[in-house]
Amino acid sequence: MDEVEVIGSELTGTTEVSFPSLELLRFVSMPIWEVWSTNNVVVFPCLQEIHIEKCPKLIDVSLEAVPSLRVLQIDRCGDGVLRSLVRGASSITILKISYISGLTYEVWRGVINYLRAVEEVRIYGCHEIRYFWESEVEASKVLVNLKKLNLGNCSNLVSLGEKEEDNFGSNHPSSLRILEISYCNSMENCHCPNSIENLRISGCSSLTCVSFPTTTGGGQNLKNLDIQNCDKLMENINNTSMPMLETLLILNWTNLKSVVHLSNFLHLTNLYILHCPSIESFPDLQLSNLTNLKIEDCQKMESFPDLRVSNLTSLSVKNCPILDVSFPHGNWPPKLVFLRMGGLKKPITEWGPQNYPTSLVNLQLYGEHVSDFSQLSNLLPSSLTRLYIKEFDKLESLSIGLHHLTSLERLYIYECPKMKHLPKTLLPSLLGLFIGRCRNLKGRCNGRGSHYWPLISHIPCIDIH
Repeated sequence: MDEVEVIGSELTGTTEVSFPSLELLRFVSMPIWEVWSTNNVVVFPCLQEIHIEKCPKLIDVSLEAVPSLRVLQIDRCGDGVLRSLVRGASSITILKISYISGLTYEVWRGVINYLRAVEEVRIYGCHEIRYFWESEVEASKVLVNLKKLNLGNCSNLVSLGEKEEDNFGSNHPSSLRILEISYCNSMENCHCPNSIENLRISGCSSLTCVSFPTTTGGGQNLKNLDIQNCDKLMENINNTSMPMLETLLILNWTNLKSVVHLSNFLHLTNLYILHCPSIESFPDLQLSNLTNLKIEDCQKMESFPDLRVSNLTSLSVKNCPILDVSFPHGNWPPKLVFLRMGGLKKPITEWGPQNYPTSLVNLQLYGEHVSDFSQLSNLLPSSLTRLYIKEFDKLESLSIGLHHLTSLERLYIYECPKMKHLPKTLLPSLLGLFIGRCRNLKGRCNGRGSHYWPLISHIPCIDIH
């Protein structure tokens, strides 16, 4: 199709419906295609999806109304294609556009008037657009069904609205539930409608403020908040209470120094704080609904919270070198199933006896400096079904310390360069053995004829690399 310049009646006919059952139509990589016309004939009565990709010269599109069209996807084309198609496809519910040349804010304002039925919009790599809507009030009159908005890699996008109103919300309910913004490096402020339930912002290097309407109890519907790699973002998000928040993920938020408001999130079930170098302390948590907690790579964090979290099932605390983790009398959350620990101020071998709950079946240990695994034996509960050890740079032997793990099904050994020895008798319960980047052990376990092959060959799943 590289030589096609015009698609018209020679393909679609002039009278009868040429494609009565066609549901998906896709044009890809037609570099000199300029005109598409159906000559005022209804050609695609059942068409549900149109995809046009890499057709940079296509300008003139005269397509008869397509009332059944639901999905419109345009990639690497001019703005004329978008403007022409939305006029005859007012029924689309999903619009995905990327790298559209000429898509300025003025052009987009014209397009948006035809999107009354749209439920999902994704705009990626459109570098000329500066705003998504004039104002939330105006958008609520046109985008009446919009539920999901994804904006990515739009380098000149300044904010969602050209005019931003702090009092928007109560008088103008919005249908928008999911807002995702990524790598929009000119965006400094993100003013979110109060209807948002899921908010994800990543890689917006100039972003300093995320806000909700303050006059209507901003953020009261937010359930999931995910903030990643926003270097300039200030600590608070409009001092919003976010009472319904269920999941909070913070990754590479370099300016974040405190998370004192966490205890206000009564519905919080998942909390992840990763690569936040400025956080120094953590509040005591009285979050009765919290089930997953992950704190990793926080170099300045010194104190760990008093965990009054009776429903916690998964806990990961890793690579926080000055963090002193301690649990009163070795008592852990009673429903704990998964535990990952390592790279902390006090080595795990110095913790002393631990009163693990019988529910703990998955244990991952990182970065201990022991040469013999027997030093860790008293820290391994007999309830374990999975044991994962990684980055034990001095560990040479597993010959002692596993015998009491009678329920162990999977054993993972990674990045233990000095490891040479396995137990003379591996546990009969073992169903999987996984060894990676252990150069000494690999040669002794790898295939028939190797030293340990008679010992491990009965295990159903073996992965050594």
